[in-house]
Amino acid sequence: MALFEYQAIDKSGRTKKGKVDAASVKQATAKLKGMGLRPLAISSAKDKKHRSEPSGKNSRSSIPSKVITGFTRQMSVLISTGIPYDKALEILIEESENATFQHVLADIRGRVIEGSSLAAALQPRVNLFSKMYVAMVRAGEAGGTLGQVMSKLADSREEQEELVSKIQGAMIYPAIMSLLGLGIVIFMITFIIPKIVPIFQQFDIDLPLPTRIVLGTSNFISSNWIMLVFVSVLFLVFAYRFTKSRTGEKLVDTILLKLPFIGSLIRKIVVFRFTETLGTLLISGVELKQSLEIVKFVVGNRVFEDKFEQIIIDITKKGMDLSQALRKTGAFPLMATQMIRVGEESSTLEEMLERIAIIQEKEVKRSLEKSIALLEPIMILLMALSVGFIVMAVMLPMFKLNQLI
Repeated sequence: MALFEYQAIDKSGRTKKGKVDAASVKQATAKLKGMGLRPLAISSAKDKKHRSEPSGKNSRSSIPSKVITGFTRQMSVLISTGIPYDKALEILIEESENATFQHVLADIRGRVIEGSSLAAALQPRVNLFSKMYVAMVRAGEAGGTLGQVMSKLADSREEQEELVSKIQGAMIYPAIMSLLGLGIVIFMITFIIPKIVPIFQQFDIDLPLPTRIVLGTSNFISSNWIMLVFVSVLFLVFAYRFTKSRTGEKLVDTILLKLPFIGSLIRKIVVFRFTETLGTLLISGVELKQSLEIVKFVVGNRVFEDKFEQIIIDITKKGMDLSQALRKTGAFPLMATQMIRVGEESSTLEEMLERIAIIQEKEVKRSLEKSIALLEPIMILLMALSVGFIVMAVMLPMFKLNQLI
């Protein structure tokens, strides 16, 4: 199947433009006539990017996560009303405003028409539809509850996106304050100090230690700024590449977990993602072992990923319950493991995981609010100390000069 752009006239004589999914121009023309439109022009909607990336490997950047979430929500509604997969996809192709995603949906619809299940049609697009997504769709198809499963999946994605949005919003203020403070300090050291300090040197007075420190820093930056820029860029490139490696990611995650406030917040986020995702998978009918294999890639922390490897071994080979395996790692809060144990004993594990996820989400939001409230005065204090030190470096020689006069 392919997408075709069309220009046509409707029954009232108005010109309409849009896109239609069809196997050929002839089929597209017939489909438009069936919609009560008289075609004026029909052309392939394929763009250069789609032709160069047929597998969609690099399409993530042009397809925001919210587009996938919106598709999931709409698909759940259409399927729940009894509309066949191919017809539902056809509707969503016409409704979508993202050209790249329209091509993705057209490819998926083509696979479905050829006899593929929806899960199998989604699987090649792993960059857009995760293992968790495909596993839930497959379980929903097998159990005849795909509409409910996709609704639950949409809920899960919306909760995750809301949390990510809050974290990103919380990082904006400290980032701006840090850049502003660094800019002020660099400006004063490189432009203000060099013009003021030579005045004091004319009177042959011993400069105080703070003044000598600031002056030495100023001279070093002014004389070696090209080298400093080069070294900084080189360091950033190396740091970026290192942190993208498995070893680097694990080292960074280990350090972050040991930091005050940040480490506690990360643990809460991990527990939220774990319980929310696992509960969603189990409710959708995915077995525990497969669910854990998927969840370990969702938590977003290499240290916890390694722990999940051991959890899977303890459950599948040693016969431990989930609560026992989690408690053994020592990485999960006691409250969470106890609630999971109660859920296992009462055969309400899925519901208990959802309750824990709700609790942890509230805890994460509360911790973010506290961190922001604490971070603001700390950033202001650091800026005040930096600028104050430079001002003191300027004022001390002035006091000495007054004493000599």
